[in-house]
Amino acid sequence: MTMFAGMAGTTIISTWSMRDFHGSVQNVITADGEVRAAALATFAALGFPLAVLYSVPFAVTAQLVVNEGGGQGLCTGVLNISVVIPQVIIALGAGPWDSLFGKGNIPAFALASAIAFVAGVVGTLKLPRLSRKNFKSVGMAGGH
Repeated sequence: MTMFAGMAGTTIISTWSMRDFHGSVQNVITADGEVRAAALATFAALGFPLAVLYSVPFAVTAQLVVNEGGGQGLCTGVLNISVVIPQVIIALGAGPWDSLFGKGNIPAFALASAIAFVAGVVGTLKLPRLSRKNFKSVGMAGGH
């Protein structure tokens, strides 16, 4: 749900910053202090899910694989590909998507917000409830 809030916030801030501007989106440089502060707060909040994405799945994969007897490199590589492929799809589709909406990315952020909301709801409803007894404590040593 943090991603939903971040993407919705980005959509709102982008629309807010465009209210007095009538040129191209790429030329918005002189945003007022309130817009800059809101953008900074939103991107700082988006750092938390990004940190989780960059660390938790790889740590969990490494721990599960070590219990099974090896293959950490292969499993971590497959996990990395599953993270990178959607990023490549977004990068390749960004240009045509932006040109559909007059070279603006506000609709892309709105779509990302809606998808993040649906993913948060589905994840909350479908993921099994885990208890503390399912997890083993690991020390601070080791890692990737």
